Formats: sequence, C-alpha cells, structure tokens
Amino acid sequence: MDREKIIQALIDWNFWYKSQFTGVLRDYTDKVIQILKEGIVCDLVGVKRSGKSTIFNQVVKKLVEEGVNPFLTLIINFEDPRLAEINDGKKLFDLLNVYKEETGVKGKPYIFLDEVQRVKGWEGFVRSLIDRKEAFISVSGSTSKVNKGRVKEVLAGRHISLEVLPFSFKEFLNFKGVKIERQLDAIARSSEIKSLFQEYLKFGGFPMVVNSDVKEKVLLQLYDDIISKDVIEECSIKRSDKLRSLALFYISNVGNRVSLRRVSRALEIPLRTVERFTACIENSMLIHFVRPLSPSLSQMVKGERKVYSVDTGLSNVVGYRLNQNLGSLLENLVYLELRRRYGGESIYYYHGKNEVDFLILQQNEVTEAYQVTYTLNDEREMKGIREVMKRKKVRAYILTFDDEERIEENGVRIVKIWKWALGF
Repeated sequence: MDREKIIQALIDWNFWYKSQFTGVLRDYTDKVIQILKEGIVCDLVGVKRSGKSTIFNQVVKKLVEEGVNPFLTLIINFEDPRLAEINDGKKLFDLLNVYKEETGVKGKPYIFLDEVQRVKGWEGFVRSLIDRKEAFISVSGSTSKVNKGRVKEVLAGRHISLEVLPFSFKEFLNFKGVKIERQLDAIARSSEIKSLFQEYLKFGGFPMVVNSDVKEKVLLQLYDDIISKDVIEECSIKRSDKLRSLALFYISNVGNRVSLRRVSRALEIPLRTVERFTACIENSMLIHFVRPLSPSLSQMVKGERKVYSVDTGLSNVVGYRLNQNLGSLLENLVYLELRRRYGGESIYYYHGKNEVDFLILQQNEVTEAYQVTYTLNDEREMKGIREVMKRKKVRAYILTFDDEERIEENGVRIVKIWKWALGF
C-alpha cells in the first residue's frame, strides 16, 4: 500500500484542512445524521450523479458545525484512482489503521464509504465496526446491489436504506434561488415557476445538468457513463449493442406497458437475454417498473409492468421520439415524485376495464389514485378514476399542466402538476 498516496487522497476528499463543495442543502442530510446517531448503517443508494457524494459532504459539514472534530470524519471515495488498490475488506481495515495512525485522533469516527460497490467484501468490514460500536458508518452506491443479496444478509437489522433521486422540483427551484414556502408564494410567482417547470420537465433534475450551459451534451454523456460502467461493465455484458438497444427502448417508452416477450421479438434478442439485460439496467437504477393492481387475479399475475426513467431529462434528450409527448414526460415526473414520497414498493397502476396511472397502496389498502394528463379534454381520465372510486373511496387526483383547479362532484380533485410537485 502506497501510504503517502492514500493519505493525500484522503486529505483531498475530507474536511480536515479545507471546506468541500456542499451545494444546495437537500432533504436527505438530516435523515442520514439521525440514522447514524442511532448506531445503524445508513445506505445511500441511487443512480450515478444523483448527488450522493454531495450529501455526504453536507452531512460532514453539519457534524463539524455541531462540534464534531473534523478529523473524526472520514470520507473515502472509491472512484478516486489513487484508492483503486483498496479493493477488499482486508485492505479497508489497513486503510482504517493508516487513518488512525496518521491523524492520531481519539474517539468514534464518522466513516463515509462512497461508491462502496467497488470494494469486495465491504459489508464484513462495516458489520465488524458496527457490532463493536467502533464507528458511525454510512455507505453509498450507484447500483442496487448495495442493499441486496449477501449485503442484506450480513447487515440484517443493522442498516436503513435511503434512495437518492435527482433533484425534486422544489430542490430544483431552491438551486435556482426561488424559495417557495407557502402556496401564496407559488401564486405570486406562477409565471416564473411555470417557465422553470418546463425547463425541469425538459432537462430533469440531475445536479450537474441543472448547473450546465450545455445540458443536452451533459445528459448524453451521463447516460453513456451509466450504461458503460454501471450496466455493461457491472454485469460483464459482451453483446453491448443489444444491451444499448434495449436500454434505449425503455428510456424512449416511459409510461408504457412493456411485455418482455414482445420486446424480445421486436429487438430480435432471446427472451432470457432480455430478462438478464433488463435486470442489469434496473439494477443501475436507470429505470423503474410499476406493477398492475387489478380486480382480476390473472392480470395481477401476468399483467405487464409500466416502465419509467429515473429522470425526465434522460428520456427527453436520449430517447427517440417521433413527436414530443409531454403527457408521458409529465407522467414520469409524477411517478418520480410519488417514489420520493411513498417509495417504489407502494406504487401500482390500475388495470381493469379502464386504467389509472397510479395507485398508492399503504398497509394493503389503496389510499390514493392519480391520473396524469397534459390537459383534461376527454372522458378517458375520468372513467378510470370512477371505476376505482366505485370499488373504494380514496383520495383521487387528476393532475394537469395548467387546467383550472377544482373539485368534481365525486370528490376528484383537478390539480396543477407544478403546484402539486411543490406539495400544495
């Protein structure tokens, strides 16, 4: 181990001698600190460049402001090539010893392992320190492997996962310097907010894209990085051309039901390969699927899943579109906001005689229904909602871009998406 090189890398990433970039404060920061202080491992899991490293910096900054010695915080970023030799659990212990010897600090450190999926057996290292109460630990990763499989077994009962998504619309506005604290603020600045909402819908919420003057180029490069590193390299895929075709198909068809058999025939890829490739793409957290909820058991079991992208900007810029479909982008945006609020496991779509875009299931009860449309101009949107409401009275919403807000006779609320996304 090149001790001097390792120490220099740690100095560069940590708050020991200088401040680090912390960006706009996000909602995750306080949650991470709360979990850490309970003595539980906090996993930050999210697609590449969603802001996990910056959240770690925000957490450390806040801890230091609360009086924690900066040398009792340790950020290890495994994307730094100088740390490439730290590739297994044993070498993690060696690095920890170097840190302790060089800093000479006494006490229980806060350790942040960034992009930890690159280190084989990291979960054993983490469990050892947590069980002996020798450190507070948070880890991050760009693939869902960080909280699945063997990791879940080794850290059972010792960890809590937080999914990090690109900026919400509210975070996007904060980044732009637009503070909206109450509905009156939103009404007063509605023209400005609607204009920014269209930018957010078109280019999404990746922090590096929001801050860029060449948004399309950044999105294209980011997409290629995700596919190359977190899908093809991670899954050791040889037929990368077929993988790229499949990924592009999903990104281009957000809001649509997909059948793997039909995809297999259309793209001329064997079904088993489609299944494997789909799992790899989903594991990178580039796409998400929503299952059907239906009165018919066969529909529940055999029903096609709907696909959504982790960011509307990726679908809009990378996906192929014969015409601009704002409705599907709006639906994708609503899905992501529901995922932030309720988690992916609570979201379904309704498939009966008619369809409803989203149902929220909590404690085995449907509690909310959402239909998404650019403008309310036909009966399709109401038919599905009425069918659900006949079965169970739930809070029901039709979300539109800018239709007049009102409450229908059956209690269905017509709400503007840009206001709903802000929590109003």
